[in-house]
Amino acid sequence: MPTSSITHNFVISKPDSVKRFVDAIDEAERDRTPKQTLPGRQLTNPQEILALMAKMKKQHD
Repeated sequence: MPTSSITHNFVISKPDSVKRFVDAIDEAERDRTPKQTLPGRQLTNPQEILALMAKMKKQHD
């Protein structure tokens, strides 16, 4: 877990420091950029993948 390596290197002992730390984490969570949805679909059929690769090769030749 990423936070375990972050908090492993320092100790927060003062109550006001703990509050500031928690507030900073909460603020970072609120400011997170939403996951972007891209148009398209995932190819899983080997025949479709081969057809797409052949089409791309034909365009670049």
